[in-house]
Amino acid sequence: MLVPQLYLNGACSEAIELYKKAFKSEIDSIMYDSEKEPGKFVIHAEMHILGTRLMLSDSGGTNESSVDSTMEIVAVFENKEVLREAYQVINDGSETIIPMGPIFFSDCLVSFVDKFGVRWCFMV
Repeated sequence: MLVPQLYLNGACSEAIELYKKAFKSEIDSIMYDSEKEPGKFVIHAEMHILGTRLMLSDSGGTNESSVDSTMEIVAVFENKEVLREAYQVINDGSETIIPMGPIFFSDCLVSFVDKFGVRWCFMV
């Protein structure tokens, strides 16, 4: 099993709230660093998005983001309407790589880097 881990450099709590809303998901577990910022600085969190476990943390990674990244998270939605709803929630502050629309292997796809520097591809 492969499980993606996102390092969000102090923005983990904000990212969790946005992802919960975009993907209509909840946090499975969360642990905070009581010495850094009690109740805010996330050491480890887990949530399920579209049936896949995702781990998140404020520790690790860099503050840089790039559309030239060697990795993106692909979220496959059941239909265009659900995809559009999620994208509307998460789109604010993002950088579009491929605008939303049909592509030769999908009726609807959009690729972007969200405001936390995470590269996503939403598709049906």
